[in-house]
Amino acid sequence: MRKVFGRSRTPEERFTDEFVSTINRLPGITRITRTEHFGIEVRRVGETGSHSIFLGNLFAEVKHLDNAERTAAVRQFVTAMFTQPDEPEDWEEAAPRLRPVLRTSSYAQAGQVGGIAVASRPSMRHLVEMLVIDHEHRMSLVNADSLEQWGVTFDEANERAAHNLMAEGTHLARLDNGVLAVASEDTYESSRLIVPGWLAGLGEELGLDPVAVVPARDTMLIADAGDVPALTWMLDEALRVFNDHPRWLSPVPYHPDEDGIVVPWRPGESHPSHAKIRLADRSLETFEYREQKDRMEKLFQQAGETLQVGEYVLEPGPRSVTTWPRGDALLPYTDEIIFPVETGPFRVTWACAERILGTEWEEAPTTPPRRRTLRWPDNETLARLRQSSGV
Repeated sequence: MRKVFGRSRTPEERFTDEFVSTINRLPGITRITRTEHFGIEVRRVGETGSHSIFLGNLFAEVKHLDNAERTAAVRQFVTAMFTQPDEPEDWEEAAPRLRPVLRTSSYAQAGQVGGIAVASRPSMRHLVEMLVIDHEHRMSLVNADSLEQWGVTFDEANERAAHNLMAEGTHLARLDNGVLAVASEDTYESSRLIVPGWLAGLGEELGLDPVAVVPARDTMLIADAGDVPALTWMLDEALRVFNDHPRWLSPVPYHPDEDGIVVPWRPGESHPSHAKIRLADRSLETFEYREQKDRMEKLFQQAGETLQVGEYVLEPGPRSVTTWPRGDALLPYTDEIIFPVETGPFRVTWACAERILGTEWEEAPTTPPRRRTLRWPDNETLARLRQSSGV
């Protein structure tokens, strides 16, 4: 009936149907209520309250899987959620179960859109640090209200979470090509990157200048900065995993600075890995801007807004590019901007556009960052832009 007479259902609505159907198979379920912002509330026999579940983050993790894999992931999530004890109510109970996790900014933003104030802080570009409660078969995000209830700051909780993770130790496996892999199999492999001093200390212990990649949440690879063959393989493998893994994180290489703080690794243009690192940077931006665009377009559609969300396009080189539209839009930060004028489109570098354009655009409060176009440039400004483009 819906196919013939009604509007087509969104992927989120179909996912909610599947999730509700899975929960209904559990014994003791008395009522399931769908809520705004992509969530449901579940009530069980003998309970006075209900379980509120935000589906956005889980949907983001499984939407790229095939039907069988997605169904299995949903069943595993539902089983874990309804067989685990309630969340800790005080600091004494929560503290030993805390763990740090590294997530993409888009993942954190999905939680905020769902009405949940997730406890987080910015990390490296396009990444955030978050906290979870470690359960036997799953982990649950810590929100800001919980920290307030426990009477601790994010920094205090994060310090305890890092201590807990390090107390469990780290198992490393050395591959035949000299690359090290974190092989602890505890689902917190990538989390070690944000433990203060861990990567620098590992380098001192093993006598190497460590460069690490975390292409997925359960993957960390480490190579010596001076071992070009190992670096080449590691960067290629990181990009492959990043593109294929449902829980992708970042293919960008990271390195401890002189103070031991982990930052993106940026060797000079003469370095053999420069092109691969540039591709890794742009690939992460492609994924993050794509997720942001999808999220914003849905929100604008619900609110009846006509604001366009510019696309981040990756071209060979690699070079990122977006198009300046005639209407009001939010443009991603790219290497170049295309101006589609009637006499023939031309493109200029972002830096050139910043020099020439003034009141035609303004900074927008978004993550990742975007610029909002306020009007189409006049003929004089377009002429200056075209001249700078060399076209």
